[in-house]
Amino acid sequence: MSATSSPGIRWWLAAAAVHLVLLGLYHWPEAKVPLGDERMYLRAAAAVAEEGRSGLGSLWPPGYAWFLAPLLAWGGGAVWPVQLAQSALLVLAALLLRRILRREIEDPRVGDLAALLVVAYPPLAAFAHFLWPEVLHLALMLGAVAWLLHGRARATTAIGGGILLALALQTKVLLLPFLVPLAAGLWLRWPPRRRLPLLAALAVTVGLGVLPTVLAQQRDFGRPMLANSGLFNAWVGLNDVSTNEFENPVIVAEYRRYMQSARSPLRRDRILRRKIATLVRERGPWTTLAGQLRRQYFRLFDRDSFLTQQLAGGVVWARGDGYRSGGSLAARWIAGLSRASWAAVLPLAALGIAIFPYRRRPFGWWVLGFLASQCALFLVLHVKTRYRVQMLPAFFLFAAYAAVRLRDLWSRRRAASPLADPPPVPAWRWATGAALAGLLLFLAFGG
Repeated sequence: MSATSSPGIRWWLAAAAVHLVLLGLYHWPEAKVPLGDERMYLRAAAAVAEEGRSGLGSLWPPGYAWFLAPLLAWGGGAVWPVQLAQSALLVLAALLLRRILRREIEDPRVGDLAALLVVAYPPLAAFAHFLWPEVLHLALMLGAVAWLLHGRARATTAIGGGILLALALQTKVLLLPFLVPLAAGLWLRWPPRRRLPLLAALAVTVGLGVLPTVLAQQRDFGRPMLANSGLFNAWVGLNDVSTNEFENPVIVAEYRRYMQSARSPLRRDRILRRKIATLVRERGPWTTLAGQLRRQYFRLFDRDSFLTQQLAGGVVWARGDGYRSGGSLAARWIAGLSRASWAAVLPLAALGIAIFPYRRRPFGWWVLGFLASQCALFLVLHVKTRYRVQMLPAFFLFAAYAAVRLRDLWSRRRAASPLADPPPVPAWRWATGAALAGLLLFLAFGG
């Protein structure tokens, strides 16, 4: 990539090569073993096809099972239609991020590079082949953001965005708190006279979109909800013992105890509330906080990922699950590329956070607030590396901005840059970025 151009065709071909290698590893010499919730989603998709209901229970929203069912039926039970559809959705997510950033940031290279990272970063690209809702959810959320932020301030924009948000919430509810800052951002963007009616239209559309699921959960479990895993994830997060999600996992045993504690979700949650309150009281709030800080963010920013732990040498692979490719050159290459990419993205994102022109581009504050809210959430909740998938577009934005800015400074051709000679960055901001980069690298590689 030149100093003044976007990623060229060679970079996009390299991203395509990553996908082809990942697909080859998935299927050869034999297909990857479904892991954890993948088995559950396969059963849920079969239940949708046979009975018209997912049977997922109260902890998971049913949307992904409904997405899988027709694709698996089309493929006669094979996963290739799902992988094809999710690969297309990943490309769509990249294009949506590119569109958002090209409208929010004056340099088109930032959006182009961030989009390239979406499709080329192996731990994210691999989710296009897994039976998990991450890619579908990411595409729906980015679609909603692009539609709402850059559509005209009229009812069709609010309704269209509401439909996309409702669909996203029926695949994962982890970003439900994100709706509040999203609404605040729209309040500031939309004309004063249209704010209230448009936000009302958005809220009504989201509500109507999730209403069938909420009513079904009320019928089956006695509570109007999409899914209710928050308390359970908080309890598991307080009881995790390892800085790696696959070492000494407690979630399976805790899930068994949770399900056996009572017949109804309402009673199970009441029991969990008492257990959480007792645990925090016995440990003390400061001891509890210190314990979470010693563990949670090492898990979240770990150098290994859901992908690399399933490749040769990973914890999942060692116990006989995951990819069946052994220690092949392709598997070693993907694992090395994954870790090297993360080692580059993290410090660049830290620098980008520090030097981003928030005054001229207040969109950056909104993205930074989103990252901060996610990190606050994971101070308590059970953490898996796949939970950072929804954070990756924000990291890629800041990493791409830093990479472009550093490239311009290095080449000393800022006059030719689309950034149009941006104001110099104070030294203290570079120092802040360097300190944050060191912290993130320590969390990723020092745990």
